[in-house]
Amino acid sequence: MWKAFAVLYGLIFVFVLSLAFVTLPPEIAVQLSSADRALFYAGLAVEFAAMIGIFAYAFDLRVPPLSFWRPFSWVLACWCLYTSLADAWDLVTLITSPQPGDEGLLSASFGLLFLLLLNYFGWLGVWRYGRRIAQQPASMA
Repeated sequence: MWKAFAVLYGLIFVFVLSLAFVTLPPEIAVQLSSADRALFYAGLAVEFAAMIGIFAYAFDLRVPPLSFWRPFSWVLACWCLYTSLADAWDLVTLITSPQPGDEGLLSASFGLLFLLLLNYFGWLGVWRYGRRIAQQPASMA
């Protein structure tokens, strides 16, 4: 199951990356504040590292630095919590103040559910990988 999830996570990452850099017009990037751009690039780095950790866990790889993965799992937990709460806040805003002609409540609900599942299993894979690496003795290669 973890191998299929790792491949799915990688495909979703590449798809979202292509959406962000290929299909969006440059005018949108210019309109973003510097804090939003910094948050975007920080999220990109965290998600890329999470993808590496998930692949390492699923395919039994040893990815250096080995001491990185245990603390990173908690950074990833904070990032997942932030993205989940931000998406939940958007859903609450959509529920409490609907706009005329706005039928996105069902898709926003499914999007939040999908994000919660993806965040949980992504964090769980990286956390398990960090625990497994911390429990293994250092090899003398």
